[in-house]
Amino acid sequence: MRNQLLSAVALAILSPLAMAQTAAPPAAAPAYDAAVAKKAVATLADEIDKNFVFPDVAKRYSAALRTRLAAGGYDGFTDRDALARAVTADLQAVAPDGHLAMFPSNGPPPPPPAAQGGPKPPPPAPMEQAEMIAPGIAFVRFNGFYGQPETLKAFTGFLDRNAGAKTLIIDARTHRGGGLEEMDVLFPRIFTRAQPVMVMDTRASVAEANGPLPFRSLVKVDAPAELARSEHRVTPASPQSPWAKAKIYYLTSGRTGSAAEHLASVFKNTRRGTLVGEVTAGAGHYGGGVELPGGYSAFIPFGRSYFPGGDGWEGTGVAPDVQVAPAQALSEVLRREGIAPAEAEALSVKYMPTGSMERRKPRRP
Repeated sequence: MRNQLLSAVALAILSPLAMAQTAAPPAAAPAYDAAVAKKAVATLADEIDKNFVFPDVAKRYSAALRTRLAAGGYDGFTDRDALARAVTADLQAVAPDGHLAMFPSNGPPPPPPAAQGGPKPPPPAPMEQAEMIAPGIAFVRFNGFYGQPETLKAFTGFLDRNAGAKTLIIDARTHRGGGLEEMDVLFPRIFTRAQPVMVMDTRASVAEANGPLPFRSLVKVDAPAELARSEHRVTPASPQSPWAKAKIYYLTSGRTGSAAEHLASVFKNTRRGTLVGEVTAGAGHYGGGVELPGGYSAFIPFGRSYFPGGDGWEGTGVAPDVQVAPAQALSEVLRREGIAPAEAEALSVKYMPTGSMERRKPRRP
């Protein structure tokens, strides 16, 4: 079984906590069955107990679900999505977490035809608009770090073609998360000394069941018995890359989440990049999805990331070095790099993301 990180790194997993980067097309949703729905909630309580990153918080979550279940609190539902939203709200009321949630396996029902407004556009590419946008200024937007071979090849080619640029702008304003492979293409080029740039603590029971996290840049280190700890380490390129001398800007929004926050934290704490935009989403616990009875699934965080000697960003996000409205982040950077205001604004419009830059709202019953 090959494990793949998604999201902060947040993982998408399949029961029993087996991680996968992409999911098969969902099967047709079964009809709502109250008895099976309650079984799904009971199973979720068990899975959280076994796998949530903090055992003490896991017990509080599972106790809350079991208490409401025993009291008949989930008896009145007739809709799969409404039940899933209610369970998620109950969990978040115990302790907020940027990833913990229950879902119908095929997702929420679509809006009525009148509200759809025609066919839904395809999702944006993981990497887009990678080019030189002004003399000496390279720009690339990431919507996710999914480790796809074609994306890694394209990113490598982009960096190789534009080595020698004085400035690199990485746009993460619509970045939803992913893994480490894209970072591991970038880091050897921009750092000049070997160093750990992140610590990742996984609950030991999950690590024992699934093996180590699947990235070559992770090195296992000593940890308390209840944890499996890895360091995300940088090994600089030899000979040194021209990118090691480049100025780096990282554009953020309230939508910037998970693996994108991992990178934001690295830039901020090593001072290798300047964050421009808005405080990030605050989703710092990585984990994965577990299948539940009755056509439900859940995302259960089983690990956390934090900068060596520092704290993580769960619930708080990573604060920018330069705070501006996300829509103005690129214009701000270009002006700082000597581009005339009118041209900076025109480029900002040209390279504006099409995806949402708004902070994700919690699912509500």
